[in-house]
Amino acid sequence: MKTKIKIENIPKESKLTGKLTGIKAFNTNTLSNDFCTKMRKTEAICKECYSAAMLQGVRQNCVKPWERNSKIFSVTMEEEALPIVNAHSFRFHAHGELINYVHLENFMRIAKKNPFTIFALWTKRIGFVRRWLKDNQIDNVIFIYSNPSTKKVMNRPPKGFDKVFNAVYDDSIEEGQTLCTGKSCIDCMACYRNNEHTVIVEKVKKR
Repeated sequence: MKTKIKIENIPKESKLTGKLTGIKAFNTNTLSNDFCTKMRKTEAICKECYSAAMLQGVRQNCVKPWERNSKIFSVTMEEEALPIVNAHSFRFHAHGELINYVHLENFMRIAKKNPFTIFALWTKRIGFVRRWLKDNQIDNVIFIYSNPSTKKVMNRPPKGFDKVFNAVYDDSIEEGQTLCTGKSCIDCMACYRNNEHTVIVEKVKKR
């Protein structure tokens, strides 16, 4: 007999807006993530966190559902609760960061359940990714390292990652780099495909 899963145990999918229009994601609550809280107090790009600003402002209504997602993803999900994703490309959190290692494991289980969807994962938690990849492999996830530095473009992805995403100030951008700024994701797709664009650069969006 198939187990009936309570609706509160199924993560909420978000339809993204702005340059991300056309992409869907599973978001989590940046404000309750201890890693994010610590990083916002550093000189990393996190001090300019658009997610925290939005959740304290125009997106306050998202705090409750995304906090529910945080709780769902931070513990091992039941197999029946892993969602079916109806999309050719999907983003693992446009808002949020990996809460713990189990969060990453759940994302990878979702990806394996949806082999025809390409998932892109942005994270600074390099140790989690390398730990998972040590004993696992997956073809439909693109691992993107979020460079914490706003002052220097990282010109190659770290070991285990497919791409590196740099958010830097104008004077750090060099000619010929793959610029994200001003582009629609659904028209560009550089981050959502394994291609020659392994180093992505965006101008810092100041709050």
